[in-house]
Amino acid sequence: MEKFKSYFQIYGDDDTREVFEENEYQANRLSFFVILFCAVILISAWVLNLLGVFTIPQYRMNVLAIQGVIEFAIPVVLYLVFKGRKRWLKYVMVVSLLLVCTRLFSILNHNVLLIMVLPVLLSSRYFSKGFTMIISLLSLVSLAVASASSLIYGVVDLNYYPSPPDGTVITINNGLRNSILAYGADTTQAALRILVHSFIPKFLVFVVITFIATRIAEHGHRMVLDQSEISKATAAVKAELNTATQIQNSMVPSIFPAFPEKPEFDIYASMLTAKEVGGDFYDFFLIDDDHLVIEIADVSGKGVPAALFMMASKILINDRTIMGGTPGEILEFVNNRICANNEVDMFVTVWLGILDLRTGKVTAANAGHEYPVIHRNGGQFEILKDKHSFVVGGMDNMRYKDYEFALGSGDALFLYTDGLTEAHNESEELFGEERMTRALNIDAEVSPEEVIKNVQVEVDKYVGSAERFDDLTMLCLRYRGR
Repeated sequence: MEKFKSYFQIYGDDDTREVFEENEYQANRLSFFVILFCAVILISAWVLNLLGVFTIPQYRMNVLAIQGVIEFAIPVVLYLVFKGRKRWLKYVMVVSLLLVCTRLFSILNHNVLLIMVLPVLLSSRYFSKGFTMIISLLSLVSLAVASASSLIYGVVDLNYYPSPPDGTVITINNGLRNSILAYGADTTQAALRILVHSFIPKFLVFVVITFIATRIAEHGHRMVLDQSEISKATAAVKAELNTATQIQNSMVPSIFPAFPEKPEFDIYASMLTAKEVGGDFYDFFLIDDDHLVIEIADVSGKGVPAALFMMASKILINDRTIMGGTPGEILEFVNNRICANNEVDMFVTVWLGILDLRTGKVTAANAGHEYPVIHRNGGQFEILKDKHSFVVGGMDNMRYKDYEFALGSGDALFLYTDGLTEAHNESEELFGEERMTRALNIDAEVSPEEVIKNVQVEVDKYVGSAERFDDLTMLCLRYRGR
């Protein structure tokens, strides 16, 4: 009994109800148009019979046509009144279609057997195995009734009658059917032939069609349920990724102005990820009243793995920086720690600098990162081609060289990841360093926030509708001095 009920079960749960209701609406809509087309066929057959093309008795054809038009009108009117949104409409529409298809089959030549397949195939579109099986059984019964009816009212197929003896002459005086009956043919033998050579083949064809239709309905039902499960899983993943995005964003400073109590400098940064989470990061923090740490980094790879590697790298760098030492010493320690457990073979490029707020001197180390850009007060932004060391996490026991440069009052430092210079347009042309410096120099003397916004506007215009494949992180500091 439970298995029988499962054939008619459609809605898996409340989550799939809306999907199945929309599917039933679309199936009702399809049924509506099929019924309209069948109505056109019925009326066309009626007209052709009136013109003498078909040899169906006129009275019989008139009755069947009028009944068929009425049966077609009922589901059409109900569909329009309820806008196809009632669940019970499928029974009215498919059964009405079955009745009229039966009428068409009974009055037209047996070559139109395919019209009896319409209700069966249409019922499978509702993704209900039980409903499809019921319509298939009704279609089989209707096929038997229509076959019998066609023998009475339809076209006589002489292939089912025994061949007359040689020399037999049949004179047709009162219609073909009456003449054949007057000939005295063995009607029992003819009925047996009709059963063996007509109805049984049709029955076997319908068995095959029924099997296919029920499988279509069953697979369609399973497909919707599977899609629902996939949607749930996707929603859960999106929720987790949104949480991961929030966690990642909380890992970097995002409140500006960052140090309103420090007039010696102004700093601003932005981070745009190509996916929900990314591998870029930046950071800045005071290790004492006179020294500001600035860092920007780019992890190899994208997405969740890069984000996890990014957070581990950032924590290692920050913790080691607080312990003291030069940027080179800090990166050397972090590199060895990462290499000791780097089973995923990822690496990170890092620019790390320590600014002395009293003098403006910057001590920095570059582990395979992009060149910094310096703006001198009253001048232009220019790329500082510093000496690169090896990336962090690529090979253990690497040495990282420190270098120094000074910032004067009003000077600025701009740091970025390769997502800026490697941003490309629809023609796959890179934004490049030249366009970057032009964007920086649109208004070189403005605040760090305005500098970054100017660059972002230029990048967005250049990229246009092209898809972005890399994270884009920028940091700008303007030194005021004491």
